[in-house]
Amino acid sequence: MVGATDDGWGEGKTVLLATTWVQTLCSAAMLLVPTLAPQIAAAFGLPTGLVGLQVSLLYGVAMLVSLQAGVVARRLGACRASQVAMLVITLGCAVALLQTPLSLFATTLLLGVAYGMTNPAAAQLLSRYTPAQHRNMVYSIKQTGVPLGGILAGIAAPPLAQVWSWHVTFLLLGGMSLLTAFWLQTHQPDWDRDGGVVKPGKGSGSLALLYHRRSLRWMGLTGFCLAAAQLSLISFAVAFMVEELTITLVMAGIVASVMHTAGVAGRLGWGFLADRLGGSLPVLSGLSISIAVLFTLLALTGTHLPQWLVVVLLVLAGATAIGWNGVYLAEVARTSAASEVSEATAAVLVLTYMGVLAGPACVTLLVWLTGSYAISLLLPALAAVMAVICLQRCVCAHRQEQPS
Repeated sequence: MVGATDDGWGEGKTVLLATTWVQTLCSAAMLLVPTLAPQIAAAFGLPTGLVGLQVSLLYGVAMLVSLQAGVVARRLGACRASQVAMLVITLGCAVALLQTPLSLFATTLLLGVAYGMTNPAAAQLLSRYTPAQHRNMVYSIKQTGVPLGGILAGIAAPPLAQVWSWHVTFLLLGGMSLLTAFWLQTHQPDWDRDGGVVKPGKGSGSLALLYHRRSLRWMGLTGFCLAAAQLSLISFAVAFMVEELTITLVMAGIVASVMHTAGVAGRLGWGFLADRLGGSLPVLSGLSISIAVLFTLLALTGTHLPQWLVVVLLVLAGATAIGWNGVYLAEVARTSAASEVSEATAAVLVLTYMGVLAGPACVTLLVWLTGSYAISLLLPALAAVMAVICLQRCVCAHRQEQPS
């Protein structure tokens, strides 16, 4: 494997650091506006609730960009594509400083483009520089960039906005992204040296792989289901605790932070376990079953159990429903040819982003129909059950696709 030395890491250590840092900055950029929603809404003359829709639009743009992101990563080179993503974030942060509703819309589009480009490029780099025996752990470490970005935005942005202004947070994030693009240039000639050149996309982009590979379709549907469960938990956990468990808002916020921390630990732990077991699918199946059981318990018994026990269940739900991503992307890379890892990753992420959009929307509808957050948690439980079925179909399809 290119760049992987006998000690199992070699240049891969720097690649892992770079891809994790790029992921962290992209995640922080995505969450900057929601984190500063009151200040942003006041500055741009928009209702605070309307600012909240920015995340949905951003994920929608990222989903559309994923259609061609894999092809772009192969044409430009994965490191060059990561540089472009960093420069797009810098541009998006600069546009936000114009402080108009139109500039906020443009910033959202640019940040969505950057986020959609990041994972396929990272997958291409990691697949080339990661030894097979460390694949799950490496991908899991890289995926910790998502919650780390949230932590960075949550810890740094509000104090900076309070002491100076929200402009400073965008300037700093844009500056860090620009410096990262320059730093990546020191490695770009080596990291993209063996990058393949492909023909331009024909409109369908990475979705062509979903059409030709049934196993990849089922893996993408697995991502759809698990992402729907994850975002349902993240979106409604605090409301569930406050409105139905009568936990104070401050305490609910603390529990939510612990849930995210458990998700980070879970991503690392499940990656380590998958490498020890020599496969991702048993871990993914076990996580899906655990998610289904935990959400079912919360839905049917959450309002009747002691508060401390419900909190334990929520933290366990965080470790599972927020911790699956690294092992999932490692499995996509494992079952894909080296020349199509970026496109395969982009293809499944299209369906995963659909789950991000669909999960909270469906739970919102169910809350409206039933008037209960607890009962509505049965929906992500059902999604996890469907993920188990999709994984089984994926295994069968993969066996059929192997040459006899």
